[in-house]
Amino acid sequence: MAENKLEKRSFEVDGKKYAVRVPTVEEIKEANEIRARSFNEALSRGDLLRDQLEGELRKRKLWNDEQEQEYQTLRQEVLDGDFKLQKGGIKLNQARHIALTMSNKRNEMIDLLSSRTELDSNTCEGKADAARFNFLFACCLVYDDTGKQYFPNRLDDYLKKADDAVSIRGATEFYYLISGNSSIDDQLPENQFLKKFKFVDDKLRLIDKDGRLVDKDGHHIDEYGNLIQWNEDNTSTKVDITGRPVNEAGDFDIEHSPFLDDDGEVIDESIYADGKVTPTQKAKPKTRRKVKKSVESEI
Repeated sequence: MAENKLEKRSFEVDGKKYAVRVPTVEEIKEANEIRARSFNEALSRGDLLRDQLEGELRKRKLWNDEQEQEYQTLRQEVLDGDFKLQKGGIKLNQARHIALTMSNKRNEMIDLLSSRTELDSNTCEGKADAARFNFLFACCLVYDDTGKQYFPNRLDDYLKKADDAVSIRGATEFYYLISGNSSIDDQLPENQFLKKFKFVDDKLRLIDKDGRLVDKDGHHIDEYGNLIQWNEDNTSTKVDITGRPVNEAGDFDIEHSPFLDDDGEVIDESIYADGKVTPTQKAKPKTRRKVKKSVESEI
């Protein structure tokens, strides 16, 4: 376990404060015993060892020479980008482009390794590591104000509530605590560059020079990723890619004008509402009553 001066990390979910603390010596000892037991059980069942992972991936056609070459190419491109950022001497906008490209390439590497990562979690070592982590986390998730354990029965309770919001957020915070990293993403060279020159905010979201959220192409967006346009009064309006206003439903926010017939006359659209009349049919004109003229009126 990495050395860490922090005794705990606090966080908040739905207005309530929680924390993850550093495990005690006794908890670590018990977690190591659980890991060893889990490893032996997996090995006795005939589960894969990590040394056998490469061969199994190729056997299942989840990995081949082309994928290996693609991965190594992406890895080299990320390293080349890192070198250029460290060397400097180029325009800042060019460096920004390099950093964003590095981020995209790294994501491609993760996608490429997804099947490998999934299979690794099912190896003897993967299962043993997960068992150790789960036990320690179940012991160390507490209420921030009292220090009382969130899972009184430790691992048994955690396995029943592993998918709730507190468990999910807490597991991430616990990983950061025991690894000594505030965030893996924060340690990446491209993100360190983007944060240093204020191309991203504290959540690593792209921003403009005024601190407003933008997408990778520089268009303003809201926190949900919708395209917006900022107004002079500091309010914003949802827009499409060309800047035309749209409403909350995503429809164009404009006033509709009636359609015209071939003679330029306004069409009564209400007659088409029930579906009985189509635009290719003409509505029957209203008949006018003929008024008979009296003899007296003609004299």
